[in-house]
Amino acid sequence: MRPHRTHHDMTHHTHAWANIPTLAQIQSHLAAHPDSRHLIFCLPANHVIPQWQPENEQQQPLAQAWQEATRCLAHDAVNYIRQWQPETDLWLLPPHAASHLHEHFPQPEHIIWHTPPIAQQPAPPLQAWQQPPTRQPETDTTAPLHVIIIGAGIAGAATAHECATRGARVTVLEAHAPAQAASGNRQGLLYAKISPHPTAQTELLLAGYGYTRRLLQRLLPQQQSWGASGVLHLNHNPSETQRNAQLAQNQHYQHLYRPVSPAQASQIAGIPIAQSGLYWQHGAWLNPPALIHALLRHPNITLHPHTKAQSIHHSGNQWHVHTPNGIFSGSHIVFCTGADNAHTPIIQHYPFQIIRGQTSIAPATKGSLKLKTALSAASYISPAWQGEHCYGATFSPNNPSRDWHAEDEARNRQALAQLSPYLAQQFADYYAAHPIRQPENECSEFRQNVNEPSHDYLGSLKTQRQPENEYNEFQSNQNEYNEFPHNSNEPSHAHLGSLKTSTANPSETQLHHQMQPENQFEPSSNQTNHSGSLKTQMQPENEYNKFPRNQTPCEPNQAQAQLLRQPENDHNECHPKGHTATRCDCHDHLPAVGAISDPAALRTTYAAYALDKNYRIATPCPYLPNAYTNTAHGSRGLATAPLCAAEIAAQICHTPRPLSERLRQALNPNRLIIRQIIRSKTNPQPQP
Repeated sequence: MRPHRTHHDMTHHTHAWANIPTLAQIQSHLAAHPDSRHLIFCLPANHVIPQWQPENEQQQPLAQAWQEATRCLAHDAVNYIRQWQPETDLWLLPPHAASHLHEHFPQPEHIIWHTPPIAQQPAPPLQAWQQPPTRQPETDTTAPLHVIIIGAGIAGAATAHECATRGARVTVLEAHAPAQAASGNRQGLLYAKISPHPTAQTELLLAGYGYTRRLLQRLLPQQQSWGASGVLHLNHNPSETQRNAQLAQNQHYQHLYRPVSPAQASQIAGIPIAQSGLYWQHGAWLNPPALIHALLRHPNITLHPHTKAQSIHHSGNQWHVHTPNGIFSGSHIVFCTGADNAHTPIIQHYPFQIIRGQTSIAPATKGSLKLKTALSAASYISPAWQGEHCYGATFSPNNPSRDWHAEDEARNRQALAQLSPYLAQQFADYYAAHPIRQPENECSEFRQNVNEPSHDYLGSLKTQRQPENEYNEFQSNQNEYNEFPHNSNEPSHAHLGSLKTSTANPSETQLHHQMQPENQFEPSSNQTNHSGSLKTQMQPENEYNKFPRNQTPCEPNQAQAQLLRQPENDHNECHPKGHTATRCDCHDHLPAVGAISDPAALRTTYAAYALDKNYRIATPCPYLPNAYTNTAHGSRGLATAPLCAAEIAAQICHTPRPLSERLRQALNPNRLIIRQIIRSKTNPQPQP
């Protein structure tokens, strides 16, 4: 295990090139500098990436690693390749990022250059609320950190894994069981539904897509619970046709996607396709629980399922989480609770939005088994896995219900008929045997088991058509906040719980947050959000937890084949198979990632923004000590949560940070409360 290292130590083990060196040069460097922790290669402006040809047998593994690193390369974003070599991370930086190394390495002057160095640009000024928290002094830099993570969905599991692989000790607290709720989908899609414009969302999706794709290859190399068969994103309306046409003009991204005609799409899919579209050749379908369990399977991680955080307070230099199973303490805390944010102390005071969704499952037929790749448009469907297809999903903002709805099953079937009339016809016999009807009272017990309330966010990507303004550019400066559509019914969070600050000892920060009953959360009826694919089947019993009945195993070490079989007990169920859950999102469809503040103190400190968003306030941001969040990934969690987890782990462990300053500010959790202040109808007095 790599020991915990400080920023200073890490930068002295960082080596940089203003270009891409040859295979022989890298081989020679690694042999001469076995302690290299980070290698920085600057990408060429012409987007031409060399494909190394090994000159001898010793170079073969290095050439293969290079091929894997560049398969999903993002020319317009930072490419952070974790563990490119066993003890070495690789950074592939576009030209604009190469001149801002301070955004990733706190002491760029200590980086060792093997070419003439690239001139560095000064960091732009930040407002007080955008400034990162002051680093807490470390009394013992050799002792491992102890990080408490609340939530064991894809965000929590990925954050735990990233911290653990950096040498930290990690305790994961999950209110229910891991890989349930939105992260419990049977099959989700991994690709990047991006804008043709250089938005922060596009940058995050491109960088995150490659990061997750490499993570899958590293943690689940057997591809028993995921399939790298690509994703066909079809032109299902004029807006999507225009978007995909613009994307197809980016010639330097032909290694990621390519335009296809209906005939070409049909050949790729193996079934008749009537629309043109974009083919993401490295896209994948994935069973999210399999990835989550692989992420949690690390010796530095201890998982506590069915352990709900009831109250949380900070005393001295420790966070203390009170649960029905005891008190858990650690030096750092990370909130990864997704849709359960509304019922989790501290993070419940941040404004989030929830979306309910429901997916469907149908048994594979001889004809449906011909589907070779995932299809995505206004809805999606995955190739058969373990004899079943997953498809959907519905999109219902501000709806906390986790009950199965007959009308949503009807919507999914209708959407599938529009996506692929061929596949809908293949399921005709199944539909006839499973008519759509709301379960009667005798089925209530079954519904409770299937839709057990669990509050994590969605792991799968893309399903339902997004709102038209989804791809609008959201700038990271203070002027953006009056550009979002105003929601006069934005929820008040005063009823969600009280924030108590103890002043008994002025030298000691003490915060105590008591969680309110779950039934007190009633979101606004007028919030808007975007859709995403919503997870279907929960996982079976395993070493982590007891999962609901009638499920099929998905342990990554099990031999799994796509069998044509009727699921057990299929005809005894009260309604057709499917999964419902709620996921969490923000107003700008970007996640909330980074250090969090005392919400009440933040509103007080920057209250003058309600009068003038450009009001100059120099007061430092009232950050909570060593507290972070990685949440609100909406429908993009598979592509965004793992990379954001790496960013959180880098902040905690004081290692180089994978996200650019632009992305860090775009994802800054403080922006949510600052926006609330700016849009407030009150007229507070400016603070002195």
